[in-house]
Amino acid sequence: MYQCELFSIQKNTQDAQAVKAAEQDISAALSVAGAELRHITAIDANPKKLEQAVSKLLQDDERDMFVFANALDSTDDSSFRKLFYRMIHSIESGIQCPQGLTAKLKVLSLGDMGSGFKGYCFSVGGKRFIALPRASLTGKSVAKLMRGSLRTAEDKFRQSSEKYPEGVAYRDKKGGESDASLNRESVSDKLTPPKKQGFFKSFIPLKGDTKSQKLRKSVVLVAMVAFVVALVYVLEFYIFGPMRNNAVTSEIQEIAYSKTSDSDSVEDGPTQDWDALKEINDEIVGWITIPDTVIDYPVLFHEGDDRYNQYYIKRTYKKESSEYGSIFVDYRSTDGVDSRNVIMHGHDMNDGSMFAGMLKYSPKGDLKGDLAYYQEHPIIIFNTPDGDAKYKIISVFKTSTRYEHGEFFNYMQGDFNSDAEFMNFVYNMRVRSFFDIPVTCNEDDSIITLSTCCYEFYQWRMVIVARKVRPGEDENVDVALASRNSAPLFPDVYYQRYGGTRPEPLTFKTASAKGLVDWYDGKGDLEGSEDLTATLAANPTEPPTEKPKKGATEPPNYTYYPVTYRNYDGTQYAAYNVKEGDPVPVPEGTPVMPEDDYYIYQFDGWNRDIPGVDFEHLNIGIEIYPKFTPILKSDLENQ
Repeated sequence: MYQCELFSIQKNTQDAQAVKAAEQDISAALSVAGAELRHITAIDANPKKLEQAVSKLLQDDERDMFVFANALDSTDDSSFRKLFYRMIHSIESGIQCPQGLTAKLKVLSLGDMGSGFKGYCFSVGGKRFIALPRASLTGKSVAKLMRGSLRTAEDKFRQSSEKYPEGVAYRDKKGGESDASLNRESVSDKLTPPKKQGFFKSFIPLKGDTKSQKLRKSVVLVAMVAFVVALVYVLEFYIFGPMRNNAVTSEIQEIAYSKTSDSDSVEDGPTQDWDALKEINDEIVGWITIPDTVIDYPVLFHEGDDRYNQYYIKRTYKKESSEYGSIFVDYRSTDGVDSRNVIMHGHDMNDGSMFAGMLKYSPKGDLKGDLAYYQEHPIIIFNTPDGDAKYKIISVFKTSTRYEHGEFFNYMQGDFNSDAEFMNFVYNMRVRSFFDIPVTCNEDDSIITLSTCCYEFYQWRMVIVARKVRPGEDENVDVALASRNSAPLFPDVYYQRYGGTRPEPLTFKTASAKGLVDWYDGKGDLEGSEDLTATLAANPTEPPTEKPKKGATEPPNYTYYPVTYRNYDGTQYAAYNVKEGDPVPVPEGTPVMPEDDYYIYQFDGWNRDIPGVDFEHLNIGIEIYPKFTPILKSDLENQ
């Protein structure tokens, strides 16, 4: 009679309890099959733990049958390979083989155990192993599934014993089976735990290694190097980089606020110690703060900046290289902090620093805005050596920096040719806002514009605009009067993806004449052209794909579609905007899917099998994922 160890695989509570409740029925089923239940071991669905538990029992002559209940949950062999390959490889490695041969266990399928879920069995040296699917998936009770599987396994073992009485086949270097007589040799006395090797022998290709061993070791070495490089990158990106940036930020904040006053009012003197700040860097021209947020930074302005060279985009206020960069004034605000529109840039950092806090007004992936968050944070403080000042937010929106996304609005305009142009600019900011905000504006105001990256579309930006609190004006905002904009104006690409009708773009004067402007409190009769010269001139961040005709108010009417290539985990690998009718480009390089305990994944190209998509003449936005073929590490070893 076989002495059976039953492993209850703990994949969920219900299945585990079913095994425990059916212990007597399971014992009876085993008894009919000529086996005695010695013990039930509850164990997690962890290949390493399972291998370790079985390895210990293999040295116990009192255990010669191992049944694994609720072990499998796939209709193919993937869950079996995932859970049992490590154990099988360990057993195979412990078999002492003739020179130049390797031992391979013969795994047998028990067939459909119910609802398409299969079981598997194998034997070695007289010890039997039976892996069963989760009973709840097969529609059978644990005991009934056990009885059926034991009968089927007995038939499989009997059929296989004619050729593989020990359950083992020996393979040569080419993977072919060797002399069949070897299959009949007893392996009981050869079944020993695999010997542990040192690092050098385990991972460094040595003279005398087989080709498969050299290949395996080379693959492992490359993987280890890649892991170390990735680890260094992760540590730098998520730990050391943020730590350095926090230290640099804390240092300048301590210096800036070293000069304190008994009151927060402007009349009591500046909040920041400008003498100390200027000693550190004379290009520190302002200090930006959004109360109750992490945004509390110096603002820098480098007069040598241009469209292609922005000094502080990758430098700290100490002029040291840093991925975090600094908050800096755009070169298009030609008079620096004295410009009518002071445009400021900051990176959206993953640790939430710099201008990442802007995205709390409209989180990543959101195109509606968080009204409640705005109502709690309606004020921006922007101080300069000329005095402290507060600004009331008038617009929060997301927009494109690309002409090919449709009718283009350049929000990066720091100077204006007329009051009419300025008010038209403010109007364009406000009609794009997620919120209708109860703050008035007129031609005598000055504004600030905060800009950072967002990712709803390729090269989009998150923008917050605020106007300076006027002398004698109440600095508070009645945020209860703020509401959602029912139809904020987006670039055409938004409507191509999400549908809907784009509101008719107007100008400030036209909208006012129609009674659509309730926030203007100026003198009226504004002279000069309303044309937004920056919008007519050039793309704000990159050379335009298609330049507008001279004197035109709109770029040529081209349609572009977003094409995004994804990594195995859904993160972006590459992105393009492809003109309608053009072929879809293929990115350079090869995406990588990390190996696991059982498989190495080979990149097999990009999945272009997308119904309705003509890759040579694109007519729709698409996402493309990579294809990977899993390759068993054991197969690599046998090559």
